[in-house]
Amino acid sequence: MNPIRYAACLLVLGLVAPAWAVNKCTDANGKVSFQDAPCVGEGEKIDVRPAIQGATPIRPAPSAGKEGAFGASWQRKQYLQTQGVPQARAALVRNQQECTAQPAEATAQAGPLRRGTLPSGNQFPQDRAAVAAKDKAACDVRSEELREQLRQLEEELNAL
Repeated sequence: MNPIRYAACLLVLGLVAPAWAVNKCTDANGKVSFQDAPCVGEGEKIDVRPAIQGATPIRPAPSAGKEGAFGASWQRKQYLQTQGVPQARAALVRNQQECTAQPAEATAQAGPLRRGTLPSGNQFPQDRAAVAAKDKAACDVRSEELREQLRQLEEELNAL
């Protein structure tokens, strides 16, 4: 092999950053030794990696001055005015409409009153009443959650 190829191979091997496994072994007398073969007695494996050369990038410090014309608070206020609060109001109205539409659908599926002739999906009036009460309670809980979210968004908007 000519000397140029030999030097090129050494250069490439030197640039590759492999990780070496080193075993830290302790013998019966408490003497510590390092070797690449696994320890016979007590020991631990240590991963050795070359140090990264070069400078680490430094992030610019946030400015302590004004945030500017279109800063984060302006953007948040615009979002709340144009999307956040209107969407929360629309969700509350939509939930209330869905809650009032459910009882009408339940009465439309009344069906026959004998259990043996009931097709799937139909219920006795007592069963419908229990399901309707459960649905109404779930609607009330969801409405309260939506009202609370709307109140929080409006308070945040007023604070900005």
